[in-house]
Order: sequence, then structure tokens, then C-alpha cells
Amino acid sequence: MFNAKPNPTRDAIAESALRLFAEQGVENTTMRQIVDAAGISLGTVNFHYGSKLGLAQEVLERLAKDVRDARIAEYEALEAAAGDNPVDLEDLFRAFIRPYVEGEEHARLLVIYILHQLRLASVRRPELTTASIITYFDEVALRTVRLLKKARPHLSDADIWWRYSLGLGAVLSAVSDCGPNNRMARLSEGVADTSDRRKLVEEGIKFWVKGFDT
Repeated sequence: MFNAKPNPTRDAIAESALRLFAEQGVENTTMRQIVDAAGISLGTVNFHYGSKLGLAQEVLERLAKDVRDARIAEYEALEAAAGDNPVDLEDLFRAFIRPYVEGEEHARLLVIYILHQLRLASVRRPELTTASIITYFDEVALRTVRLLKKARPHLSDADIWWRYSLGLGAVLSAVSDCGPNNRMARLSEGVADTSDRRKLVEEGIKFWVKGFDT
């Protein structure tokens, strides 16, 4: 994943940190664990990143940039296919939701972690939520809303933002708990199960589209 500037040692540290951060949380991961997982010395980590905070910030920033780049590329493909017409909302929301449930699991979990940190930023500025991370996700949000405005021109700007934000909150809640022992499956006695990720994506799309068509 971390291959923009090839540096085997630096990338090995980042990959080990990403995996541990996803499994244990950034706060609960120690430098010793990262050192042992990467098979390098503490001095090497400090040389490349300065501190655990510096390492965590760079890992999350690079992951956020990867997410931004991938989603914008998919949006551009949808726009190109649509031509002068608006992008279909089902296609738009599928492009938005799918990365949160697909792909490499450690990266997926950390992306969700970043999103939760961003939602706390207005209450307290988490030191892990750097200006770059905020910018990357803001770019995706603004691009999404622009496409929504074109698709539903009869809605006011306020309506678009409310429905986008509330839909995002619902989706984020669902994708944050889509493992085999998820709460929805337990409470519904298996009738609804977010571990069925294909179903999760399709239900998320259906929910969000209806929010824009009521």
C-alpha cells in the first residue's frame, strides 16, 4: 500500500504499524510492538518518523490520500460515463460505500477509525487528525455533494447537506460493526446481519437513495 516513495525500511515500518493500529488501536499500540513486528531497531523508527505520533500521523495521512485518490478516480469514471447527465445515485453511493467494506481488512478498519476521529474533531481536535487528513476527506465530501446537487437539483443546498450527513452517519455506523459477531445480527437474531457485506452495501444504497427521493 505504501509505495508512493519506495523505501523498503520506511515502508516496512508503516505496514507493521498499520496492521497493529488496526488490530489494537493507535493508542494501545506500543513502539516496542511496532519494532518487533517490523524487525528493526527503535533507533531506525525514530530516525524515519521521530515518534509514535509522527508515525501514526503519516500512516493515517497516506491511507487517507489513497482513499481520496481512489474515490475521486471512481467518481470521474462515473461522470465520464454519464456525460451531460447526472450520475445515477445508486452508482454514486455504491462507489462511496464499497471501500468501507471491501479490500484489505487492516486498511479498511483504519479508514473507519479516521472517520470516527474526524467526527470528533469539532468537539476536540484529536492530534492524530492532521490538516492533511481533514483536507483529503473534505475533498471527497465536497465532490460527493456536488454530484448530489446535479442529480437532485430540486433539493435545496440545506436539504442536500442534511441528507448527505445523516446518510453518512448511518452508513458509518453499519460499516463500523460488520464482523461475524455484529450487534445487528445479535439483536435481530440473525434476520439482519451486517457481516453479509454485499447485502450491507445494497441496503446502504437503498437507504441513502430513499433519503434523497422523499
